[in-house]
Amino acid sequence: MRLPMIITGVVVAVVVSSVPAMAAPTATVTVSGDVASARDYSGSDLVALGQRTYPVPGTSRTVTGTSLLDLVVHSAPVVPPGKNTQLRVGVRVTGKHGRSSTFALGELDPGFGAQPAVLTTDHGIDLVLPGDNRRDVMDVRGVNVFVDRTTPSTGPGLRVVTPHRTVVLPAWLLAHLPARTVKVTFLAGTTPQTHTEKGPSLAEVLLFAGVLPTSGSAVTAVGDDGYGAMVTLGERRPLLLSTVEDGAGLAHPQLIPDGDVKGGRYVSGVVTLSVR
Repeated sequence: MRLPMIITGVVVAVVVSSVPAMAAPTATVTVSGDVASARDYSGSDLVALGQRTYPVPGTSRTVTGTSLLDLVVHSAPVVPPGKNTQLRVGVRVTGKHGRSSTFALGELDPGFGAQPAVLTTDHGIDLVLPGDNRRDVMDVRGVNVFVDRTTPSTGPGLRVVTPHRTVVLPAWLLAHLPARTVKVTFLAGTTPQTHTEKGPSLAEVLLFAGVLPTSGSAVTAVGDDGYGAMVTLGERRPLLLSTVEDGAGLAHPQLIPDGDVKGGRYVSGVVTLSVR
């Protein structure tokens, strides 16, 4: 279309082309890491996986979206053989601007930690935790799945293993750290068990090993029998290393994720803590 333009008495023809508006790019999430089915998911792909609705504690609102647990399970984490090895799986969710949150798969599982985490697609792709917005991630771009394969250490003391070093904490030190006492109840199979546990917090143990505990720290406790389970310090539950159970001292500490439904993440005979 030509429009006349008058500049100091001179008529100039200006061509104005009609350019269609560019469509906004479609947000996608890349699932990668220790999975058999790594791929990109669009918002519509996530919706096709199924939608779940969760109440927001303390309000009358609800959140609807794709369960992060469902997405990870659909991607088929590659786990080692053994009992409950899915409890060694961790998930790191990263947003467009670098913000990230880390979860243990067992934390998200309704049979264990029962913390829902939902990928909503109303405005882009966002991670929302009903009742725990500290770990919400906006504009999600990546879901990285990792599996801890640490084997039990030998020798006295508790070994705290990081990607850079290993520190051994003697039993006497654990016994003398500031302790708290909790009464816990969980299911062993279908049978409820209740115990009184006493010991230092997991975060304090890491501090004494020279590890700065953050909400993104994923810690796998490995027992002397090779059984292991992961927790993250961002979980909204007390995490203890019990040294005394029901009034009796323990030869090795026990991981206590207070509030778990089942006892799968209660790791006894802990000889190694693997931190990542």
